[in-house]
Amino acid sequence: MTAHAATGAGYASGMDRAFVPFDDGLGDLGPLSDLRASFEQRTGGCTVLERCRLAGSVAAVAVPAARAALAAERSGVPANAPVDGAILVNGRLQSPVEGALREALRSLAAGEAIVDGDGTVVAACLGAAAARAFVESVAAGTRPAAPGAVRTMDCALWTRPWHVLDAARFDAAIAGDAAQVSDAWDASVTGTLPAHAHHVGPHALHLHARARIGVGVVFDCSAGPVLVDDGAEVRHHAVINGPAFIGAKSVVSEGALVKPRAAIGPQCRVAGEVGSVVFQGCTNKAHDGHLGDALLGEWVNLGAGTVNSNLLNTYGEVVMRLRPDGPLERSGRQFMGCLVGDHAKLAIGTRIMTGSSIGTGAMWAASTPVTGAVAPFAWVTDDGERRFILRKFLDLARTVMARRGAVPGPAALAHLERLHGPD
Repeated sequence: MTAHAATGAGYASGMDRAFVPFDDGLGDLGPLSDLRASFEQRTGGCTVLERCRLAGSVAAVAVPAARAALAAERSGVPANAPVDGAILVNGRLQSPVEGALREALRSLAAGEAIVDGDGTVVAACLGAAAARAFVESVAAGTRPAAPGAVRTMDCALWTRPWHVLDAARFDAAIAGDAAQVSDAWDASVTGTLPAHAHHVGPHALHLHARARIGVGVVFDCSAGPVLVDDGAEVRHHAVINGPAFIGAKSVVSEGALVKPRAAIGPQCRVAGEVGSVVFQGCTNKAHDGHLGDALLGEWVNLGAGTVNSNLLNTYGEVVMRLRPDGPLERSGRQFMGCLVGDHAKLAIGTRIMTGSSIGTGAMWAASTPVTGAVAPFAWVTDDGERRFILRKFLDLARTVMARRGAVPGPAALAHLERLHGPD
């Protein structure tokens, strides 16, 4: 459902190598990690899974054993099946597979690995026995070690949400993903800017031929490139500031202001003012309101007038909990908005305070602001908080997903049931 459009017709693969993205368990994006592995997290315009498919092919994925069925269902490839000679790629890699990294991956020989400064495996090319041991380590939830010869490279590996939103990393990830995706387009799907829209600034504007651009749209590429993917629509008088990535079949509404560092996944609805945000995919912010320095999962709906704060009145460092039972963590950031887990629903006029985390499946319909960490499947009104009944939650999830032609698979349903627990 959320696989990148670049895997379809009209695209060309860049490397004749097979990849196995792996989740080493060292990253945590709070509620966004409940249902997806690290390599499924959108950390620029693309996920690591999508970047690998753009660069070659994906033969399998590797995850902790408890998530194997879910990862296989979501990715469409086997989970925890070792592949002789494939390149294992760390799912926390925020760098696009291009430039020096692309050449390093292309030239990896059997028994070689790329590590970062602290020895964490970024990528490895292993024979059958070594690949099996590596995948078994991942499945067991232990940190995989680098076998054989190693090369050290300065690669961006995230561990927390604020790392994904780091300005330098985020800028580079969006720009690199835009270049990688547009380079994969063949001539038949490369579009041109219509005369009724405007492109300003020195950076590139990448338009898919099936993207629809309204009258008076401004693409300001002064600070970075902009890509509008297959079937996406940018409606009249919207302003898109780069770096920005508008995913396949997403819609940017009339008069919307998209500020720099917006990574909008496929089939999203965006309106109002957004900036420094990641929408994983299939999420709606279809009305006015500000959203900044935020990570949103899939199947989220923000009611009309929903706004978030991304700056404390004290202008101090934002400290937040990723989950209600988690520790307070220093973000190192003055600007840090919110995390919104998959299937969360927020009523009209909801105010989200700085550094809030909203759990998977939460329903917020209270007139008071969202603060702190909201539990998964919390049902919050002015009368208090109770739990979303599982049967009713799943009925709603099926209804919402059907609107975009999707259904929850058996592994996803089982995982949601485990996450929810007994009513």
